[in-house]
Amino acid sequence: MNGTPTPPSEFDLPLSGTAVWAGPEGLGDSSFDDVPDEQTVELPADHGDDPVVALRRTLGMFATGVTIITTRESDKVHGMTANAFMSVSLEPPLVLISVDRRTKMCALLHEGRNYGVSVLCATQSALSDRFAGRAAKDTPDPRFEVVHDTPLVEGALAHFVANINRSYWGGDHSLFLGRVEYARYSEGTPLLFHGGRYERLGSV
Repeated sequence: MNGTPTPPSEFDLPLSGTAVWAGPEGLGDSSFDDVPDEQTVELPADHGDDPVVALRRTLGMFATGVTIITTRESDKVHGMTANAFMSVSLEPPLVLISVDRRTKMCALLHEGRNYGVSVLCATQSALSDRFAGRAAKDTPDPRFEVVHDTPLVEGALAHFVANINRSYWGGDHSLFLGRVEYARYSEGTPLLFHGGRYERLGSV
């Protein structure tokens, strides 16, 4: 892979017409700027000459759900597609997202700010493409509801609103640990991502 990497696509949408707790003691012991020494990843020779591509393909073997990360900036919704989302703790309720440091989303997020996570269902792949900058011409405009002053994608399988307690260095990404202020789910089938493409749950 040659040249300057292209930052992931994001999406800005108008918010018009759309229908804090502190973190517990002991969090954030590592400074955001604590950077470990660089080390080489061992990869088999048959995985190709580019270690970044080989590592990305290897990581892609881990099947994940697909989410839309959102935050509010004045009268606009700013959002991006992401699969780097995880639960961290139930007591206290904590979740974490990983965001490319080159994106506008990363610049918008900071400690004390809210972000929303909408877990997409199997019928929302077109919406995922839209927030990843690959929208088809006939893709309908997304609709949002606002909870705790945070936009959430309508029709998603699950919703979270989290207030950022800590941020951490994560190489070419930043990690944002959020305390969950709101959570809701509905029954349905999730949209999955594996090996660089969308997948769906199937019966054996």
